[in-house]
Amino acid sequence: MTVTLIGGWAMLERLRFEVAWHWATGLQVLRLTSPWVLFAPAIAAFVIYLLNRNAAIAPFLTKEAAEISSPVVLAVPLALSAWMAATRPPVYYKWLTLMALALFLRELHLPGTNTGFYIAFPLLLIWASHARERLEPFISSRKIVTLLMTIIWIYLVSKTFDRHAWNSVLPVGTTSDLFEENLELIGHLLFLVLVVVSMVVEAEAPAVSRSP
Repeated sequence: MTVTLIGGWAMLERLRFEVAWHWATGLQVLRLTSPWVLFAPAIAAFVIYLLNRNAAIAPFLTKEAAEISSPVVLAVPLALSAWMAATRPPVYYKWLTLMALALFLRELHLPGTNTGFYIAFPLLLIWASHARERLEPFISSRKIVTLLMTIIWIYLVSKTFDRHAWNSVLPVGTTSDLFEENLELIGHLLFLVLVVVSMVVEAEAPAVSRSP
């Protein structure tokens, strides 16, 4: 009985520690994230709408075009982050590579890749919080955190178009697919920017902060 109580108390203490740890991570991320991130999907959607009104550009914004360009665009940050993971010591690049791989496989639309992404993505975020000390100096960079939160927010908003949540307010002749696919594509392009900015942040960081 005593052993059981001690074990239960230890598990409770561990749970409290984990909750406090992840809560602290969330507060750190919020402190580093610019509030302008909230407006990024709306601004991107407005730009997409304006571009779609141009007859010369509209054919490149279709669902079919986006499904071709998305994996091509994602292949670039995937290859770049994988190269950095193989040649640089920070474990951050390995985490970034796994994130890019999950996104890339999802865009291939193979059986199970979509479900796999929705499992891998939150697990990678939870691991990043759990191992945040190993992700320095990147996780303390305002540029990186703001970019990462912008990407996540754009992806989340794109899914609301996939659920047709905005159909009642869309202009006549405009489909949800236009915004869903192209918001995702913008998120992919920003992921490439994230990898490049990460390389810059590492180069600017003191040598002691770049150790794994």
